[in-house]
Amino acid sequence: MPDIHTQMVKRYMLSDSPPHPSGRKQRTDLLPVLAAAAFLLLCILPAPATAPSNITITYNPDMHRLFVTVTHPTENPETHYIRGVQVKINGEVISDPTYKNQTGRTSFIKTYDVMANPGDSVWVVATCIQGQSLENHIDIRKPDSVAAPVKTAPPASATLPPTTAAAPAAAPTTYADPGLFPLFGAAVVLVVLRR
Repeated sequence: MPDIHTQMVKRYMLSDSPPHPSGRKQRTDLLPVLAAAAFLLLCILPAPATAPSNITITYNPDMHRLFVTVTHPTENPETHYIRGVQVKINGEVISDPTYKNQTGRTSFIKTYDVMANPGDSVWVVATCIQGQSLENHIDIRKPDSVAAPVKTAPPASATLPPTTAAAPAAAPTTYADPGLFPLFGAAVVLVVLRR
């Protein structure tokens, strides 16, 4: 019977890698598994998602129409879009439709039939498909008192339209919640490393 030293030399000469100090064969198939685990871990990390950054609300009392423009920049309006716009008057939900895409890459524009009265507060909550939301409101003003018609001379020069209020500051970019996927990925890597 050949001695153990001779067997080790023969095994070393026939294999393409040096023997492990414990005498066991080295695991060369671990590298592809680790590479695949690292790739999967990168795939499940949270991707940056832009939250709705501004909501512009305009109400036309003569037509009973609410015009809503939600600023929500996105790369692909078919997969990352405003999922829903909830309209409330004085805290009561009057419209809560869901949507399957966004009308443009930078904004979402919709019109709603709303019967608001002077003194009502109209709230709009826009929610992104990835969970971020933003809300804004307007208070319906009471109509100004009706003044007697006044004859005026035609203007000598053009008049400027009234100034509008400045838009609120944009909300910072938020990130989608990764959930439990990174934890599962780390567990898989640990199981693979222990084998």
